[in-house]
Order: sequence, then structure tokens, then C-alpha cells
Amino acid sequence: MTVRIAPITPLLAALALACFVTPGGGLAAPARADAATVKSRGPEVRQLQRRIGVAADGVFGPATKRALRRWQRRHGLTADGIAGPQTRAALNLGPGPVLKRGRLHSRTRTRTRARGGRSGGRRGGSHRGGGRRSDVRRLQRAVGVPADGVFGPATEAALKRWQARHGLLADGIAGPQTRRALSLAAGPILRRRGPRGGGGGTGRKRAIINRVIAAANRIATTPYKYGGGHRSWTDTGYDCSGSISYALHGGGLLGSPLDSTAFMSWGAPGRGRHITIYANRGHAYMVIDGRRFDTSARYETGSRWTSTHRSGAGFTVRHPPGF
Repeated sequence: MTVRIAPITPLLAALALACFVTPGGGLAAPARADAATVKSRGPEVRQLQRRIGVAADGVFGPATKRALRRWQRRHGLTADGIAGPQTRAALNLGPGPVLKRGRLHSRTRTRTRARGGRSGGRRGGSHRGGGRRSDVRRLQRAVGVPADGVFGPATEAALKRWQARHGLLADGIAGPQTRRALSLAAGPILRRRGPRGGGGGTGRKRAIINRVIAAANRIATTPYKYGGGHRSWTDTGYDCSGSISYALHGGGLLGSPLDSTAFMSWGAPGRGRHITIYANRGHAYMVIDGRRFDTSARYETGSRWTSTHRSGAGFTVRHPPGF
């Protein structure tokens, strides 16, 4: 008996082209279906913007992309300005669509340049240009320095003094809490930037800080466990000082775990430029590049990371030498 195979119809051919077999043997969705998982505006973008400290208008524009790239660099992630699964997890956004700048904004920028106006490009998002410059001027007036719109050493020093007088973490960074205290309204994080826009520090130091951040990210949502992280670096949970010990060990700054009392005399006294540890006999937490790493933050964000600060009163303040 001869078996006839029906010719492939145009419809079957289209279906065959629309799918492919994954390495695990299952059928994958059409490639164009991925576009549905990418968003450049909406409530997810607003949530992202609040986490990275820019105006939450729900539109993923140039300023949001620049702020996200800075946040990614500070936290040891690939600074591509795209909130994919890894960046979403680090920001505690949970699973969801990839958030990135939309093509509409690129076309808008091109049209604006053709008209000879401001493009909102690279300089517009720095502390030296665009709306950010007017923000810096308002900040400078509030802290009592000449309002030239440039966030330099004098502005940073004045802001630190102002923060110390008002019970805030004196890190010289105008994040959401400092902006509210200064009545600046919601907006971008204002801070002094290094010569190459990387936030200062040598390449070697930056690499170490990034490793500390990466280690902290690994246990950011791990459960709290009293005494956790003191017998072994690998544990089912970490307490406050165990969490700090794990992160510092990840950067090669600590050889064996310390409890909160031991951190009171560890390292160098005072705040560090990048890493500061606050410790007393009952608790310890750490601030890295303006963000707090603290087991108590789990009740606020679901992670040990938070952008809010807490008073350092009653804590001994130390930092890794050179950091």
C-alpha cells in the first residue's frame, strides 16, 4: 500500500515558521511574542523609578535609563539600563516584564535635535545639565552654598553638614529622604560624581565594592536566622552581623565572621566614603554607596536592601580602611 503525504500548505508552513523546538524538546512561543514581555511605560515602570530615585512618571525615558545604569553599576550588575530578571530581582520588583527605554523616545529625541532644541541626551541627565542642574541649584540654596548648578566638593561637604544637623545619614547624597527633608519634591538622586561619572574610587576599589554588593545580593532575601552565618559562610539564614560578614567576605575584606559587638572595634573609625558599618551590642547594619543593607529592612522591602536611612544614634560607626 502506498502512503501519500499531503503537501505542506501555506498555513502549515506559516505555523512551522512561527515556532521552534527548545533544547528541552518543547515548543517555544513565536519570537515576536517576546515583545509582549517588554514594557517602556506603565505602573511597573513607576515602581522601578521609585526604587532608583527618579520622578515616577511611568515613562521609561532617557533619565530613567541613565539612573538605572548608575544603580546597576553601584550594585555590581551589568550597566545596560535594562531591568531584566536579574536587575528586577536585585530591585525586589518580583517577576514581570523586561523594562527598558522604548523606541518612541529615541525618535522624539531625533526630532528635537533636528529642531535645534534640547535632546534630553547624555548631558541632560548629569548633575551639570538640563533639569538636573536646576535641581542642584535648589539644593545648593537650601544648604547655603553658591548656586552654580554643579555638584562639586563644596556642595557635597555642605550637604553632609546639613544632613548631620538634621539627623540624617551624612553621606553627601540627596536621595529620596534627603530630598523630602530639603523640600525638593520627588526627583533624581543628586550626588557628586567622579571625573568619569563612575562615582569615584579607583578601579581596584570599585571592583572590590562591586564584589561586596554582589555577595550582599546573593543573600538579600535569605531568611533571618539568629546566629546564622557565624559557623559557616554557607547557611540557611543569616543574622544582622552574619549578613554583613558574608558581604564583606565576598569582597575579600573579612576573613572570618564577626558579631555586632566585634564590629564596634573593627576597621577604621567613622564613616567610609563607600562602605559604613553601624554597630552596637544588639544590632549591626551597613550602608554601601548610600543604600542600607540591614536585616530589619526585610519587613519594609522584603529584602535586606532599602533606600531609606535610619538614625545612627546609639551605634558605633566604622568602615573598612580605604573605603
